[in-house]
Amino acid sequence: MRCFLRPASVSGRLALLYTLGALLAVGLFALLANWKLEANFTVAHRDFLQAKVAEFQDDLNDGGGEPSLLINEILKETDGARLRAYEARVLVAGKQAGETPGMATMLPARLFPAVRGVQNLTLTRYQTGNTSWLLTSLPLQGSQGLVLQIGLDITRDNALLTDFHRALAVFFLLMVPLLLGAGRLAAAHALAPLTRIAKVAQSITPAQLSRRIPQDPPWPRELTGLVQVFNQMLDNLESSFERLSRFSADIAHELRTPLSNLNGSLEICLTRPRGEAEYRAAIASAIEDAQRLTGLIENLLFLARVENPSHALRLERCEVSEICAWVAAQYEAQSRPKGVRIRIAGEATLYADTLLLRQAVGNVLANAVRHAPPGSEIVLAISGGLANGVEIAVSDQGPGIAPEHLPRLFDRFYQTDPARGHKAAQGSGLGLSIVRSIMELHGGRAEIESKPGHGTRVTLHFPSMEV
Repeated sequence: MRCFLRPASVSGRLALLYTLGALLAVGLFALLANWKLEANFTVAHRDFLQAKVAEFQDDLNDGGGEPSLLINEILKETDGARLRAYEARVLVAGKQAGETPGMATMLPARLFPAVRGVQNLTLTRYQTGNTSWLLTSLPLQGSQGLVLQIGLDITRDNALLTDFHRALAVFFLLMVPLLLGAGRLAAAHALAPLTRIAKVAQSITPAQLSRRIPQDPPWPRELTGLVQVFNQMLDNLESSFERLSRFSADIAHELRTPLSNLNGSLEICLTRPRGEAEYRAAIASAIEDAQRLTGLIENLLFLARVENPSHALRLERCEVSEICAWVAAQYEAQSRPKGVRIRIAGEATLYADTLLLRQAVGNVLANAVRHAPPGSEIVLAISGGLANGVEIAVSDQGPGIAPEHLPRLFDRFYQTDPARGHKAAQGSGLGLSIVRSIMELHGGRAEIESKPGHGTRVTLHFPSMEV
């Protein structure tokens, strides 16, 4: 039922609301005009009756209070008139003393209201055929029990009101289509900017993501925010599309090298029979490439999980020093041959996902161990608390990183030049990207500071997080 009552288009709804609003305003004005007109007629009728009573009272006083003189005056005024303005009857002690000719037939005495004062007239409406009357009963001063019954003919006034009501009905019937048409035109003009926006949006394709909705000429105030939000959405889509394209290219590049090595090793083994040692070397190389592929895929899956908005953190209270000690123990086998010492300084308590916290600290520590010079020291400095957040800073004494690389170190697959020590077999460039995703999931952030020749410092900032 509702689908038939509500127009399908916005312009139709606006036109309907415009029409209803205009009709409501005109209707209220018509009601006010009708009320005022009827009120004026009522006041005029009351004034006429009061004036006529005062006139009859004067005639009665001039005649010495004789009712017969008043009756003669009434008959003289109404006799022979084709259109009488009123009918009058005089009662003395409840009995009829005289009346205008034919009044008893049209307006019997029983129809009139009870007698009240001149200032508090009781008016009763009565209809006889095509004639409308306003009846009242008034006391006169003079003989005891003298009452005047007057029937005022208000047929013309009622006819005027009826004509006014008919004119209003015709006016409303004519106004409805005119208002609907005007509403359609107004709605079409108001919605024209939306049509322009739709045309621009239709022209935007994956090959033309750089197009934007122009800001000139100025848009209506209600649409300016929509245009800005739409353009911002396009900026985000273009940026995401570029990152996705670059990410796909990086994945293809990262997968191509180990797959090529794997295929090459196996193809060499198949070209001719070889000794056991050569087969073992080929198998070992293939296993190494397969492990690298497995690690790359696991890292990509991990990133997909932690960046999913539905990923739920399993927060628990943990001692940061114990987490760092556990991570340091995992990398002791890699640091011992180089004589690199791992030192943990400070303590703090944190609410975090323990597994993700270990992953983040482990990725940062893995980079520090890889690039720390032999005999150097790596420091894991812990500071802060639950009230103002916790910081974990991992500092090494490595060769440092050039300033031009710092802004992109957290990008996926990004690696610095070989001077930093990155080799194809050492990493895929996903470690710091995973760290950033974990920190964002906790509502924190990761920062990196480095100078060539002065080492590198990576700081993990965890906000206050009570549960």
